Amino acid sequence: MSAVPVGPPPPSPYAAPDVKGVRLRPPVGLAIALTVLFALVIGFDVFAGYADWNTRALMERLLADAAAVSDAELDRGDRLAGRAGMFQGQVTIVTGIVFIIWFHRVRTNAEVFAPGADKLPRGWAIGAWFIPLANLVLPYWIAVSTWTSSTPSGADGHPRRFRLALVNLWWGTFVLAKVLAWYGGRSYAGAETTEDVRSAATTMLAGDVLDIVAAVLAVLFVRRLTAMQHARAAQGPVVAAV
Repeated sequence: MSAVPVGPPPPSPYAAPDVKGVRLRPPVGLAIALTVLFALVIGFDVFAGYADWNTRALMERLLADAAAVSDAELDRGDRLAGRAGMFQGQVTIVTGIVFIIWFHRVRTNAEVFAPGADKLPRGWAIGAWFIPLANLVLPYWIAVSTWTSSTPSGADGHPRRFRLALVNLWWGTFVLAKVLAWYGGRSYAGAETTEDVRSAATTMLAGDVLDIVAAVLAVLFVRRLTAMQHARAAQGPVVAAV
């Protein structure tokens, strides 16, 4: 049998020349890493939620009967809550770092797809997260602009429509979860009575539940935007941008 000639592999859609000094870079690997990290976030949120529920249950028993809860149970509850907070904080920091790297990459790619569409320089995709109060709004604006600029074209040559509902749901849930976690943590640290501890634990539990929802929505957002950019790059984004 004669060997079947094998042609050269198709060129990568990301192996393209610079557009105004900006080069497309694939976000797929970072998106996979984020999927794994957000799964860990969800797992530790469940653990933290259980710790908060346990604290709340202990406080309910104390309010009903002060002699119904032993010092050993209270110590175990404190240790459980401490471990949950430590693990939750560590995985959140690692996930946040990788997310910001991915966020900056997709924002940079969007500048190739639609130069000048975003009024903020691409460096804001990093800096916007560290400005108090402004970090409640600026990353959302960048996400919306990146989402819009990354929309691939359909078979008719017109941009396909990808609704912003996913972006809005993710960001709204994310912000609310962080606000509840911040408020619950401060309330817990300053609690002076059993009722104060119960109230703080309830708030933190609600924050953990919302954080689980936000993590699921974040995975959907990351995977959808990454897929959009991959499809947009395969359509020849550099030529379209120029």
